[in-house]
Amino acid sequence: MEALNKKLTAENAELRQQLTDALASSAHHEEQAKNEARQSSILSAALETVPVGIVLAEAPSGEIFLGNSRVEELVGHPVLKSEDTDSYGEWVSFHPDGKQVESHEYPLSRVIRNGEEYAELDVHYQRGDGARFWMKIVGRPIRDNDGEMLAAAVALIDIEKERQLQRQQEILIGELDHRVKNAFTVVKSIVSQSLRKDGVPEGLRETIDRRLDAYAAAHAGLVGRQWKNSTIAGIVHKTLGQQLEEGRVRSTGPDIELPEKQALALSMALYELSTNAFKYGALSVDDGTVELIWSVTEEPNPMLQIDWMEHGGPVTVEPEGKGFGTFIIKRALAMETQGSVTIEYPATGLTWQLIAPLAKAKQD
Repeated sequence: MEALNKKLTAENAELRQQLTDALASSAHHEEQAKNEARQSSILSAALETVPVGIVLAEAPSGEIFLGNSRVEELVGHPVLKSEDTDSYGEWVSFHPDGKQVESHEYPLSRVIRNGEEYAELDVHYQRGDGARFWMKIVGRPIRDNDGEMLAAAVALIDIEKERQLQRQQEILIGELDHRVKNAFTVVKSIVSQSLRKDGVPEGLRETIDRRLDAYAAAHAGLVGRQWKNSTIAGIVHKTLGQQLEEGRVRSTGPDIELPEKQALALSMALYELSTNAFKYGALSVDDGTVELIWSVTEEPNPMLQIDWMEHGGPVTVEPEGKGFGTFIIKRALAMETQGSVTIEYPATGLTWQLIAPLAKAKQD
């Protein structure tokens, strides 16, 4: 009997321990569930406070499972729970050329299907009421601690006002371009009439005409954004294309991009240098050549260096006067790049050098 009591006592103790463990586990799971619910509420509240639309989709299916209220405010219809990436075409939008955006072109699809870490697209979105507005879509993946993609998110941003301002700016720039071109025409006419007087050196009118034409072309390039995202190699090709093809100018250097204003200043400086080389320097004789080299020095800070070196021309003599051309090839470019320009006149040929901070050369 005593043995039976001991057995029952042990079993009761074990049951009590199991019950205690079960209650503790239940309390733990309950607390964990409360924490998860609290975190979910915080996430939902956070999604509702951001000023952009947010859409989430599972990976790898691409099924859209969540969108905040800002999405509906923007697009004018409920969040479309597209089943997969192939269904994203039900979000109707258009490219600037009027072509409808296809499912695979949306950033959400590009992130999930192509594995892009960052995807962006500006679209002309068609709202639920049929009206259209410009919207930027930016997509990023959502990964776990092991780097596996769990989902993807896109932000929908209203850029209609920015687009309207851009259109207004384009109209104003077009009007400015028209007026400046007219001004160049008037200036050329006045200069031409003034230089018809006796005693004007032969060829002066032609030289001034060419210079005005070059400045007008440079202005047109700036207004038309031809210098946007220009590399030094591209600027050299645009300015000295014919001389490069003929082998009179040899150029080499790394791929370095310049802001528009600096690109314009460099193109005008190269034009002046080549004009002077044709009139007085290496390009004025058949065997003369020009070497144009640009490079980057890393110590102590990155510096851009551009060298124009003439070879095989007449004996170089430093000019007595400092005219507008000298201002263009020396001071104007130095001011735009916040660098320094030096010009030397050894007997073997003119040398011109620009040294400028690379960081400043890359920033407008």
